[in-house]
Amino acid sequence: MAQLVIQDFYGLLSRAPRRRDLLQDGIRLAYDGSTLALSTADTPDTMIATTATRGYTTTAWEVTAYSASLDTVRAWMRTLDDGDLIDVTPVWARAPAMIAFATGGQTGAFPVIACPTAPADRHPPAT
Repeated sequence: MAQLVIQDFYGLLSRAPRRRDLLQDGIRLAYDGSTLALSTADTPDTMIATTATRGYTTTAWEVTAYSASLDTVRAWMRTLDDGDLIDVTPVWARAPAMIAFATGGQTGAFPVIACPTAPADRHPPAT
């Protein structure tokens, strides 16, 4: 789990390229224990934006989520208090993996394309 100030996370997601500008429909989020970095499935090694995390720290993780989900996440986040913390975490209780966003008793979950840090038996099926 990564904990971020909602305003910081919203700013990070707002830097993501538009879906029609991507070769692949994927936005990569990589958490290293202290920062969350945004890149794309097309160019995973090119960081578009990063933001510092707050609060709890966990082991590092990485997911590539469908970029189409970002509009839904941003719309939901606009209804929240910018100063509150949001939890962002991959969930691999079953395949395919999900990425969950939670704050103030509200939760949203979206499918991911790839979750390299998931246990081997929980990786999404290859396409």
